[in-house]
Amino acid sequence: MSKSPDLTKVKMTFYPMVGSVEKQFQNLLDTLSWVDENKPTPKQVYEWLRAKYQLSHYFARDIYTVLFISSGLVTVKNEKCCLTTDGKVVLETSSPFMLLEVFEKSFAGVAGFLEILRSKPQINSTELIGAWYDLVKDRFPKMQGWSRKTLNNQSRHRIDWLRTMEFMKIENGLFSLTESGWLFVLEHPPELIAIQKHEIKEQEKLLQEFALDEFKPFETTNKIDSLRKTFARDRAFRAIVTSQYEYYCAVCGIKLPTPRGVYLAEAAHIIPKHSEGSDDPRNGICLCGNCHWAFDEGVITIKPENLTVVTASYLQKTRTDISIQKITKYNGKEIRSVINSNYSPSKIALEWHGEQVFLG
Repeated sequence: MSKSPDLTKVKMTFYPMVGSVEKQFQNLLDTLSWVDENKPTPKQVYEWLRAKYQLSHYFARDIYTVLFISSGLVTVKNEKCCLTTDGKVVLETSSPFMLLEVFEKSFAGVAGFLEILRSKPQINSTELIGAWYDLVKDRFPKMQGWSRKTLNNQSRHRIDWLRTMEFMKIENGLFSLTESGWLFVLEHPPELIAIQKHEIKEQEKLLQEFALDEFKPFETTNKIDSLRKTFARDRAFRAIVTSQYEYYCAVCGIKLPTPRGVYLAEAAHIIPKHSEGSDDPRNGICLCGNCHWAFDEGVITIKPENLTVVTASYLQKTRTDISIQKITKYNGKEIRSVINSNYSPSKIALEWHGEQVFLG
């Protein structure tokens, strides 16, 4: 039996920064800048907040503890405060979008208001809060224990931050997206922001069940009922497929990590999504960016009978080109094996790729 996610780690408390809605973002940036320059102790931070914004000791402490530490903008090392990577990015870019991503990771459901206003452009406060709660309560089950007072306070704080970041506005008692808010949701679906680990794990479990059943090459009965679940499914597919190859490219063998523990490893669909290819892990293979492109464009394929690489014949005419030699040298090479044979690439999928995509 899989272990239930620890939802107590989802941070729910959300405090406003001091100042009016118009000034909160700048005040937050000013505080981040001061912390970055001075590397103060925690006590010095909330003493600075008290003096600069004329706050009570307790409110200054709460802003420091929640808005800077719990959000992940600031951390403490050797009893000195310094900016995290997220904090530095927010400060350097002064980007509302970057701050929204940070807040959504730490404070449940902030971007959910943008989802609501995208489909309901003019809505009053009561309707907005009710629709928002219905939307996000299952994503963050701890929220279901909130009292009415807590719900109203926490939703108001989130709304105020979205207003200070100029994503939403209120006119004549009705909330709507600003022009920049509309541009944002059209370019960056809010459903994609900070999908929680437990949501991805739920999709991983489903995909693992697919791999134990008869392989279905195309999506038919497994359609997903929401955009957010689609994104969670994509991440689950990537997590399963890349980990099965230990983050090595199955063709060229490259494994390139970053200091943050992210790898140059992509989960390529053998039968692509635009052809209704399924998210069964056996319809996936771990590739680097270059090999992924070559595979998708039919420059290379993989023989289903022996899992060896085949390069397109037209490449032989220009084989003196150094760039092309970097691809043709893999012709006949057996791809890397998966950890668990249950996740080996499907012969059905590879046959389809060889017939429908490979350039021959």
